[in-house]
Amino acid sequence: MATLKMEYYLERIVKEKGLQPSRTAVFLAMLQLWKEQKYSNPFQISRRKIMKLSGIKSIVTYHTCISELKDRGIVEYKPTYHPRMGSEVSLK
Repeated sequence: MATLKMEYYLERIVKEKGLQPSRTAVFLAMLQLWKEQKYSNPFQISRRKIMKLSGIKSIVTYHTCISELKDRGIVEYKPTYHPRMGSEVSLK
């Protein structure tokens, strides 16, 4: 079942037109954290982990990627602004 969910999201991101590689990398990093949290939806992410997994070096790029994924309806993102609590993400 989890494999089917993962395949669905991978197929969805591949079919997105005009998505830059950095956005794809951030989404794949989110999928990795989703998997680590046993496919719970919503799940917690941290900017530091996403940036490390995706290879993104700039905080501005990170926020741009998150905004575009949110605007395209791929994820729902709820920031926490707390340094130790992760932001909440739901895959759509």
